[in-house]
Amino acid sequence: MPAADQRSMDKVLERWGTAARLVDDPRGADCPPLVELEPGDARETAAMLEWAAAERVPLMPVGSGTKVSWGGTAGFHSIRLSTRRMNTPVQHFAGDLVATTPAGATLADVNALLARERQWLPLDPMYADRATIGGTVAANDSGPRRQRHGTSRDLILGIEIATAGGLVAHSGGRVVKNVAGYDLARLMCGSFGSLAVITSATFKLAPVPPASRTVVAEVGDAAHAQALALAIAAGPLAPSAVEVASPPARLLVRFETTERASLAQADAVLEAIGAEGMPAEIVSGADETAVWSRHARHLAAPGTLLKVAVLPTKAGAALEGAERAATTAAVECRVTGRAALGVIMVRLAGNADRHRKLAAAIRQAIDALDGTVTVLETPAGADENRWGPPGDSLQLLRAVKARFDPQGILAPGWGPGA
Repeated sequence: MPAADQRSMDKVLERWGTAARLVDDPRGADCPPLVELEPGDARETAAMLEWAAAERVPLMPVGSGTKVSWGGTAGFHSIRLSTRRMNTPVQHFAGDLVATTPAGATLADVNALLARERQWLPLDPMYADRATIGGTVAANDSGPRRQRHGTSRDLILGIEIATAGGLVAHSGGRVVKNVAGYDLARLMCGSFGSLAVITSATFKLAPVPPASRTVVAEVGDAAHAQALALAIAAGPLAPSAVEVASPPARLLVRFETTERASLAQADAVLEAIGAEGMPAEIVSGADETAVWSRHARHLAAPGTLLKVAVLPTKAGAALEGAERAATTAAVECRVTGRAALGVIMVRLAGNADRHRKLAAAIRQAIDALDGTVTVLETPAGADENRWGPPGDSLQLLRAVKARFDPQGILAPGWGPGA
């Protein structure tokens, strides 16, 4: 550990006493422990940030830590500020379909509470059983249900943050139409903790659907699955998820609505796929849960994780390009994605030494389709150029960072534009 890091850790422990503690480094027992600050509320968070800025002590905001590795080696700072103690109360305004949730509460716990009124926050990020509200917003992470419900940025109504200047700031409110001031809430979505620490957020909710069914189809290849996905999304049906997975190439189409509507819509998709001579089935209950659990596990496997974003009409070519590049490099590759939205996740396994070169090859193929590639997660030593060419946005990103965090103490080297 560099001496400067040790001095900063000693400063933190001396200044904050019982609000700071040593924790194990998640990279393994061979790594020295980290220091973790644990504020109890927004004001204490702001005080810690103001002190850190004055002392030039860099730190990394974290929730449960499920996305820390998304920053590559830059995500492993020796000092962290954890929101885990800020996990109550959840303010549920059931009549308005709105809830204000503390940043340290897990999405699973929040939805368990909201379910008492048959409502939920319809986000399904990676590691959804452990992901916190603050971390999900900071990463703007989402899953298959993005097809119908969108991301955090689409559902968020208001936010509370603690800044490096020692302020607690609020934006937005409990109503869907709120135009007062800057859209601070959406600015924080996808900021990766590099601008401020999210202490709570307000979301619009949805009723819990009474029934769910998924059509699982085996298709010839990922590009064919993509074509089917676009056709389904453009039709009169209302799926909550339309997912492609390969290999082997599969299409998953989920309907979460009333019993009668879910069955009718699933039957319509089954008939359309069957007309093309491809095997398909409808699953529900425990079988459906198992299908989506397996689908999620592929993304959580070890290796490098890339996020590809292209126009939906070009997603088929993007799938083919990623698989072709992986085959050429002799690297095991699995693609999963929001097929009708043009958002594709590419998981590279096997020899990590080949991942950097392969990621560059995939980025080149996606660039030709006017898309973008973000390296979310990768083994140590293969994590350079995570965001790709910033284009004309770099100056703006750095200006925003300088305004919120002039001393550069929050997640240094981690967020977009870093």
